[in-house]
Amino acid sequence: MKQRIATLAMASLLSAGAALPVSAQSVTLRYAAHYTDEEMVPLTACFRDYEKQNPGTTVQYQQVALADFLPALQTSRLAGTLPDILNVYSNLGGELVANNVLAEPPADVLDMLKERFEPTTVEASRVDGKIWGIPAEVSLYMLVYNKKLFSQAGITTPPTDWNGVLEAAAKIAKQDELGRVTTAGYAFGPTVANATHPLRALMFSQGLQLVDPDATTTNLTDPRAVAIVDGEAKLFADKSTSPANKWQDFASGQVGMFIGANWLKKDLRDGLGDAFADTVGVAPIPGGADWKTYQYAFYQSVAAESPNGEAAWKLLRWLNEPRGEGKRSCVGDMLVRLGSLSANKGDIAASTAEYSDPFTKPYVDALASGRAVTTTNLRQTTAIDQVLRTEIEEAWLGRKTGADAMSAADARISAILAEP
Repeated sequence: MKQRIATLAMASLLSAGAALPVSAQSVTLRYAAHYTDEEMVPLTACFRDYEKQNPGTTVQYQQVALADFLPALQTSRLAGTLPDILNVYSNLGGELVANNVLAEPPADVLDMLKERFEPTTVEASRVDGKIWGIPAEVSLYMLVYNKKLFSQAGITTPPTDWNGVLEAAAKIAKQDELGRVTTAGYAFGPTVANATHPLRALMFSQGLQLVDPDATTTNLTDPRAVAIVDGEAKLFADKSTSPANKWQDFASGQVGMFIGANWLKKDLRDGLGDAFADTVGVAPIPGGADWKTYQYAFYQSVAAESPNGEAAWKLLRWLNEPRGEGKRSCVGDMLVRLGSLSANKGDIAASTAEYSDPFTKPYVDALASGRAVTTTNLRQTTAIDQVLRTEIEEAWLGRKTGADAMSAADARISAILAEP
């Protein structure tokens, strides 16, 4: 998912020990998330401020790699050491709710969400009709393109539809004498999300959800969805890209464009240095005039089994309140430092300078305009995405047509949805 996520053994949760019992004098709140200690610096500083303002309260941070999040929670739950506060990746929310891991927010937190947060992002924390946490980091997708490669290929404006992407990619792509792609007109990435999230965005632009609201059927066999996958396969067949080309090659000038999330700003800026502003362009999802994009979020929730639930929600509310008139919240300060996006309207208003640069502003505008769409959070989301990536790759590699790949994905996902 993110390059900056560090690997952490799930033993970190076990070694933390059980929380202290709630008392009027002392309470220890354990906050688990995937961020490194360095990335957490602004938030841990706020933890110390909170402790000073609330004598007897201690806040401890535990880092858990995103890839280990579910098994780590399962292990710590069995050991009785489940953290009080969980920074939940929204695509895992359905599974956590199904297993009764998360507590419902109190009324004052729900009121805060209605008043201060972008509604579409609040929906990212909804499972089974209920909200389960406070949105923190928001990720949504746009078309990221190399302005220099576009200029060299004679392309004056970024493509606005999927056929335009294929045409532009063919103009940009280069191969060596052995036919290997040296410069990809378009690139994907190695993770499941690098295939499934762009597909969602392109399907949303065609008015299609991946899974219907009844959570029993998919729209993958719809001709509009098949056309998207056929176009992806054409990129490979025409040598506009290859399995060896990744979006990570963008900074080295070997990728013309990709559909990527806003959190990539830091990685691209670090890779390009002073050339960042002259190289990187951001444009709407190439889905036509009614384009939409896919968004997900990380949201802060409280463990249902926490003996410190009331104190945990009190801390979370404080962390998401502005730290003065016209100032960001503690969470907002951390996200801005990371180059990430907050769904807190106050944070956005207080971050005009940080969020108005040519890279970030299109993402902010997409969020504020309602073009960013979340998907229904299901218990089976992880399994669905794994199946989808596998079948998409079959089309990419020419082993299946787009129609056959999507038909197979539809059958396998429908079976998953039908499981009790």
